[in-house]
Parts: sequence; structure tokens; C-alpha cells
Amino acid sequence: MMSPDQLISSPLFKGSRAAEVTLPFHDSVQLSIERAKAIVQAYSLRVEDVLEAPSAALWDMHIHPIMIVDGAAATFATIQVNLVAGTLSAYLKKQPYLRQVMEDILSFKSLAHYCLTEVGHGLDAVNLETIATALPNGGFDLHTPSDAAAKMMPPTSPCGTPSVGIVFAQLQVEGKACGIRPFIVSFTDGSKVMPGIRIKLLPMRGGTQPVNHSLTYFDHVALPQTALLGAAEHLPPSPNAARLNFLMQNWRAATGALALGSLGIPNLQKAAYIAGRYSQHRTIGPEKTSIITFRTQHTPILIALAQSMVYKEFWKVGVQKFTEKSLDPRIRHAYAAVFKASLIYDAQAANLELSQRLGARGLFQFSELVSQYNGLQGAAIAEGDILGLSIRLASELLLGRYTLPSSTNPSSLLARHEEGLFSEFKRILEQAGHHRSESFNRFVLPHCTRIVRAIGHRMAYDAAIENSLDERASALYLAAAMKQDAAWYILGANMTLADQETVLDSAIEAALPLLDQWLANTGMEPYAQVPVLSPQHWQPFVDELPEFHDDQIIGEFSRIPRL
Repeated sequence: MMSPDQLISSPLFKGSRAAEVTLPFHDSVQLSIERAKAIVQAYSLRVEDVLEAPSAALWDMHIHPIMIVDGAAATFATIQVNLVAGTLSAYLKKQPYLRQVMEDILSFKSLAHYCLTEVGHGLDAVNLETIATALPNGGFDLHTPSDAAAKMMPPTSPCGTPSVGIVFAQLQVEGKACGIRPFIVSFTDGSKVMPGIRIKLLPMRGGTQPVNHSLTYFDHVALPQTALLGAAEHLPPSPNAARLNFLMQNWRAATGALALGSLGIPNLQKAAYIAGRYSQHRTIGPEKTSIITFRTQHTPILIALAQSMVYKEFWKVGVQKFTEKSLDPRIRHAYAAVFKASLIYDAQAANLELSQRLGARGLFQFSELVSQYNGLQGAAIAEGDILGLSIRLASELLLGRYTLPSSTNPSSLLARHEEGLFSEFKRILEQAGHHRSESFNRFVLPHCTRIVRAIGHRMAYDAAIENSLDERASALYLAAAMKQDAAWYILGANMTLADQETVLDSAIEAALPLLDQWLANTGMEPYAQVPVLSPQHWQPFVDELPEFHDDQIIGEFSRIPRL
């Protein structure tokens, strides 16, 4: 069995970029599934590795650069390992027969699906409509009562491998609501959909490796008693019972927020590496001046590198907090939400800007930055939509339901920024009188992601200082974070725009001599062999492209009919 570092040199991952982006949909999906299987198997994950406090192997898998070679493969891998196997692990003690199901999932003998959200209930999943009715003689009737209740996104269409899934449904027992409960359901035997299940394959997402995302419907599917995960208990008679039950059943999504957010670190490294090496080779003018010398070119590359280093330190803290069982679960989940919200935002911004620094070639999927950006769009929504996570977290903090640890560098600009925003919106909440008021809706909700990112920037900077990261990286991270809310620093820290630009300029000047070293330190060379990397990479790519000349067509296209 190969190690994770060896996978990139294996035939499964070392294909032609030109050929890979033109693969038929089904072939591309199959390739991604095989890659996901290879990634998971490389970590030799066992049932014990995915329990409530996951082992280091699960976290390490999500931060390894092999996970961003193929975004679809990463999607399949994290669904298998974290969402499905991880959810099942919570019920293993009382339902030991689930161990075999988990082992089949971790070995990819079965493909796994996580069916929570519905067409009509995305962030409103607590009000999902799929219903599971307890039958008098045992077992359950699983049913989709309306088109709005179709399960949205899970890749449930047949792929040649037997598949199972966790389906969340409203449990009804003797006419009484028992809240949302998870059920383990068999979907396909590999090629054929099981009776009563109907699946519609969605068109592929744009600009990224395809996943067979689908809409899934249940027409009175008969489930055995053993399909229910947990016990069929009635909800307690309290106003928040349904919501608290939903959060308890969907607990694994919080692990996913931290795990999926982790992908932003190798994503930043790869984007910086591709743009950096391209910029070192790309020259202009008769003097053949390398464009890396221009401030507009090396600034976003250096910032992305600094961000990847600082977020790596934040990741270490986040994993430690998340696996600390004695810590209040709300605070553990808060760390995951803050980490994901701040890192994914910065990684998306970096990929968008750096793709533009590649010129026209940055528009194409073969350059990978646009694909990475689109992949991050999915990560921003999956396992807890960043907007939804931010609204809930910011609201709870403003309401004082719990507090996060204070800054270890309270005099830093980022700590002052966090405190300033919190005080400002706390005052707005007090004037509004209630977090469900129209004033709160208009003046606080639109800024919740801004509040959470401010917390994330402070926490990431604190982690970098605490772990003695190169101060040139932490200083550049700070200067870049300030630019995201320049107006506050003018009013809250008495720093003019000129002052802020001076801080950024000094940080860039200090980091610039380290650019080549920082690029090499990413370890991204084997994972970023894209056509734009250098002239030596570009020519073989061009040689493989379909070619038109005279009356002949060379390549995969058929002759165009003459009109």
C-alpha cells in the first residue's frame, strides 16, 4: 500500500492534464472515486480513527496536498470518512452491527451518502420534510412527501459500487413527532437503484472536477427496525427541543467544518506556488524582465504564502481544541466555525486574484486556480454554510451565551479590531432589544461573517505568535488582514490609508527576499505540475491539444459538416 506522499507519482494521479479535463462525465467520476479510495486507504483509517475525537490521521488527511489534486476525490473521501463513518461511530456501542457497515465504508466496499438538506430546506434543514413513520409491526416507512423534500446534492446515482447512506427524516411514532433522526439506508447494489428510491442526476458543477450530485426521492421505502440510528424517543416538551435534537443528530457537520476548512491551507500553498513559478518564468519587454519583480505580481503571492503559514498554526490550535473533550462543545464548534469562515474566505480571495495574475491562461481549468476557487465554493457551503455558521456564532456571542478565550496579544491591532467590532454590534443589539428584531436583521446579520472573520484573524495571529512563526510571515498576515476592514482601522486605530499602506509595504519588503524559499517550503512541486508553470511545462501540453490544419482534423473532434 502506498503512503500519501507516494500517491502523486502513481498512475492513478499522474495523468495528462489535457486529457483529464476532457474525460466523459462518468469516467471522470469513476476516476475521482478510485482516487478517493486510494487516499483513504493510504491513511489505513480504522473505525477507531473516526470516533467523536478523531485521530490525527483524519485531520492529517484533510491537510495533505493530495486532497486538492482532485476536488471531487476530496469530496468523496470526506463524505465516506467524516460524515458517514463518523456519524455511525456515535451509535456503535449500542448498535455493534454498525461496525461492519463502517468497515465497508472505510475500505470503499460501499460508497457512502449523507442525506440531510433538501431542495426546499437548505440552511432551514431543521424543518426538513422527509418523514419516517414507525410501523405497527416494526420497521419504518421512509417517504418524500413533496418535491421540496427531495434530498439535495449527495452523489447517490449508481457508480458500479454498492452504496448506503444516512438519511435524516422526521420520525413519527404513533402519530407523535420524535424530531429529526438519522436512518441507515441501502441505495444501490452497484448498478441498480433499490425499490422505492428515485434518483435524478443533476448537471455537473461548473469549473471543477465533476461529482454525480443528485436529487433523491423516497416512495414509501420499507426500512427494518435496525435502520434507525439511536432510540425512537419522544422529544421533551420544551420550546427548543426540536432545534437541540437537530444539532445533536447533526453533530458531525461541526467536525466537517474544521476538516473541510483545512483544505484551504494546501489550496493557498498551491495557488501561490503556481502563480509564483509562472511569474518567475514569465518575462516582458526586450530586457526580458521577469514579472515577479512587479509589486502587483509578488504581493498577492507573498500574502497567500504568509496566510498558509499562519493558518497552519491556527489549524494546530483548532484541532487541539476540537479534540479536547473537557471543553464546552459550543466552544469546540465555535473554533471550527471561526477557522473555516476566515480561512476559506482568504483562500477564495487568493485564488481569484492569483488566477488573474496568470493572464488569459488563468481562465482555463488546466491552470487549476479557477477550479480551486470553484471547489472552495462547495467547501464554503458543505458541512455548515459559512453564512449560517457565522450568523449563529456571532449572535450567540453577542447574546453572551458563552465566550471564547481572550487574545494572548490584547494590544495587537487584530485584537483591538475584534474587540472594537464586538463592542459596536453589542451596542446595536442592546438598542434593538432582541436578536430577532427587525433592527438586528438589518444592522447586525449582514455583518456576522465580518465579525467571525475578525475573530479568526485574531486567533490565527495569536497562534502564529504563540508558536514563534517567522515574524515576517505573521507581520504580512496582519497587514493583509487589516486591508479587509480598512475603514475600521482609520476610525478605530487612528491609522490613515497611507499608514496602512506603509505597514503593508514594510511587511512586503521584509518578506520579498524569502519568496523563493517560501515557495519551495510549500512542498507543492509534485502537486502543481500544471501547463502554466514554465515554458517546459507548456510545450508538452500544447503538443497534446487537438489540431486543425488544411482539411484534416487531428485529435478527438470529428469533421465539422460543410454548410
